[in-house]
Amino acid sequence: MALVLARFAFGFSLTWIIAGVLLLATLLCIRLVGIAVVAFTDERRGNVAGAVAVALLVIGSLVLIYFLGDRLHTALGASFLADGANWVAGGNHLSAAAVFGAMSGVAALAAIPAWLNRPRLTPEEKAERAEANRALKEKLAAERAKAREKAEKEHAKAVKEQAKAQAAAAKEAKAAAKAAGADSKAAAAGGKRAKAEVAAARGPRRAGLGWTALFMLLLGAVMLAFAFSVAPLAPPRNASAAAATYYLTLAERARPIYVAGGGLVGVGLLLLMLWQVWRRPAE
Repeated sequence: MALVLARFAFGFSLTWIIAGVLLLATLLCIRLVGIAVVAFTDERRGNVAGAVAVALLVIGSLVLIYFLGDRLHTALGASFLADGANWVAGGNHLSAAAVFGAMSGVAALAAIPAWLNRPRLTPEEKAERAEANRALKEKLAAERAKAREKAEKEHAKAVKEQAKAQAAAAKEAKAAAKAAGADSKAAAAGGKRAKAEVAAARGPRRAGLGWTALFMLLLGAVMLAFAFSVAPLAPPRNASAAAATYYLTLAERARPIYVAGGGLVGVGLLLLMLWQVWRRPAE
């Protein structure tokens, strides 16, 4: 599993390195060709100078791509993710994980222009949106204030009723058991209403904690499921000795993935419990 991640990271990073070097080379070519055209009065000499500059930049770009790719290969090969000299393809010509990483890098690069050209709000639209948000917040604050005031009034009313019921029960201590039972039921009902109103007066839950807990639980579960499908912790029962050794080696390499997935699930459970307990202050 760790080796697959290393191959994916190599393909993804190499794609971004190539794109960055080619973009830089293109900008330099445009700049140098423009300088060559202006610097020489003879058009032929300007064309020759521009062609030489472009050729040198192309050669330099290829050398830089090779150097950066070799450094990336060495850095990932020396990390804990990879093991061995032929870790990229394992003796094959191509690696599926590296090709998938390169395709993902190209897809990410293709999304950059759309992100840069995303529709932006004009100052008037921003002001209108800010005004609408402010009005919505004021409306919600007014509704919360009304609800809080109503809850406080009902709570005070329930407390008064409970006090009256307790006073009546104290005065009628020598009354019949049925009347005493009715008074105790009324007091219990008043207490339940008071508790319900106090619980209702509490603030809302923190939505950010709940969504973060859900995200971490899902991400941890996906990592654990993927790791178990690629490198199970225990070999199959009918596996031979060589196959069992191979499965144990895979499980050993995938241990960081298991630890990371279990950690994400644990943090998600903690945040879920915290989401149940920690609420916003009542406004």
